[in-house]
Amino acid sequence: MKTVKAITLILSSVILGACTAETQIIPQEVKIEQLQHNWKLTHVDNIQLATVINSTLTIDPQNKSTGNLGCNNFIGKAEFSDNQLRITDMANTRKMCDELKNGVEMDVTSVLSDWSNVMVDQDSLIIGNNKHSLTYQLLKTVN
Repeated sequence: MKTVKAITLILSSVILGACTAETQIIPQEVKIEQLQHNWKLTHVDNIQLATVINSTLTIDPQNKSTGNLGCNNFIGKAEFSDNQLRITDMANTRKMCDELKNGVEMDVTSVLSDWSNVMVDQDSLIIGNNKHSLTYQLLKTVN
């Protein structure tokens, strides 16, 4: 009977350990074509955005980038290298924004204007640097 209890305890430990072990994420190569879509920002730093925030990112086949930072519109050129993205020559409107939208704008601008890591998973795009992570949802393909 002690043997059965010992075996049960050992198997339980192994099974529970396997369930709680962290899954290693293996980075996959991203191609610029995977980014050339219309995207809607859904999360900043894994926190879901309020519905009043309508931040978007569009990258067309010529790598022209347009969208909304949270309150102000922007335009620029996407550069992509070694699974990293940045928007150069970024110009944006200068509307007065409320505190919530302004905070989102600052985070989005800091990520997009500097080289940031990119991951694409079917219908989501994650762009992040050592300060912030932006999660976008695919809206539609750009032609």
